[in-house]
Amino acid sequence: MDIAARNFAACLKDPNAGRFPESHVKTLINSDATRQNILNNLGKGWLGSLAGPDDLVVVFISTHGFPTTEGSTYLSAYDCALDNVYSTCISMQNLMDTLKQEVKTDRIVMILEAPYSGAAELTAGAKALFKGKAIDTDKVVLGKGYIIMSSSRPDQMTWGNSFSNNLIAAMKANNGLNNLQQVFADAQARTENDTATGNPSQRKQTPVLKSQWQGNDLVLGAPTLGEVKEIPDNVMNYVAAESHYLKANNFVSQGNFDEALKEYEAAATVEPTYADAIGDWGAVLAIKGDWTGAIQKYKRAIELKPNDALFRANYARALMKSGQEEESIKQLELAYQLNPKDKVILSALAGKCIEAGNFENAITLLEQGAFLFPNSAQLHDKLSYVFAKAGNLNQSIAHAREAIKLDPKLVSAKMNLGSALLTKGNVEEAKEVYQETAALEPNNPDAHYLLATTFEKLGDKTAAKQELTTFLGLARENDPRLPKVKEKLETLR
Repeated sequence: MDIAARNFAACLKDPNAGRFPESHVKTLINSDATRQNILNNLGKGWLGSLAGPDDLVVVFISTHGFPTTEGSTYLSAYDCALDNVYSTCISMQNLMDTLKQEVKTDRIVMILEAPYSGAAELTAGAKALFKGKAIDTDKVVLGKGYIIMSSSRPDQMTWGNSFSNNLIAAMKANNGLNNLQQVFADAQARTENDTATGNPSQRKQTPVLKSQWQGNDLVLGAPTLGEVKEIPDNVMNYVAAESHYLKANNFVSQGNFDEALKEYEAAATVEPTYADAIGDWGAVLAIKGDWTGAIQKYKRAIELKPNDALFRANYARALMKSGQEEESIKQLELAYQLNPKDKVILSALAGKCIEAGNFENAITLLEQGAFLFPNSAQLHDKLSYVFAKAGNLNQSIAHAREAIKLDPKLVSAKMNLGSALLTKGNVEEAKEVYQETAALEPNNPDAHYLLATTFEKLGDKTAAKQELTTFLGLARENDPRLPKVKEKLETLR
């Protein structure tokens, strides 16, 4: 996919094809193509500050895409986390909204070579990224002057870079002077021909075009009229700061936090309003345990971008670590209001509700999470725990079983299942679950303690004594259960 992006950028800069000035073409690939960096470059950081009202903007995207359980379409960024897609991937509508709000022109062409993941189904959430079905452009709301090309119909596979290769070839034809309709028709025909082999229902790929263009036919390679616009100073500052920011991110990925801190500081020095650099600076300080420093950076980042849910969630964590619990919860609630689909925020806020004994709100939050992330064993596990706390053993058992189905080695889910079964009186089944748990984690003192309780209820004193003895050997010295366990062992002799 990075090859497709490089090839398309080269075509745009080709003096016999796209004829875009080199300084007006920006390519983001691999570690440069993080979610926030993409949105920053489409917004005020680069494109939003550079493009004027009469300028033509071309956006080419080659990545994986997938639908989600709530019916939206998302695109993968370099830092995408499939267990938290709503916060780490880019929704198509968010992408369009950013362009509409930040870019002043109404002459925008977007080209998508973004297959749906074959393993990411609407009913199952996103699992893994492989080649699959294409983005459905009918679900994308356009604005006046927009053109969107997609590599294939939504019910078809997208095969490699076939469409982008053919589109580039069509753009170069006739010295780059064919109009866009001709270019697309040529690329469409070539792509259909290239992919119409084997089983046509599975192989054929038909690119689609959706347009609300008004005015004369568009020629991408038309020579620029007048002088090429110079890059504004604010954009040059952003580009210089971005260079430090991306270096810092690479240092973080290598575990070199000291060098990362230097680069984040350099980015913020060049561009003091670079909120993401300041926020990530705070994140590295948090990793190093400097919670006071992290709080200062998060506060500044929030001043610059008050609607950023991630900044507030990280700020909440730093406040909690510093003992400022009340303000921490307030910031966590604000983060949830800004992004109610973030799995980390949902889980953290539900955890605070559980601590406060507010099980009803915790259940509501976790059920929202389970709907958005149906394949999350951890969310079902937490639901099992809180339903048990609320006295609803049937729901506790159901969610524990679902968690184990999704992750058969999730020990906490097995413990929750065993406890709910034991409380309900299903002692024999509880024993089997605890035995499985102890087999998975033989050094887990809780598993042996609960297994001992179950054996005692079944009247097997020898087995109960053996499990309690094992517990004594594994438990920490300050475990509050130790005195009672020692007393119990005396009675079992």
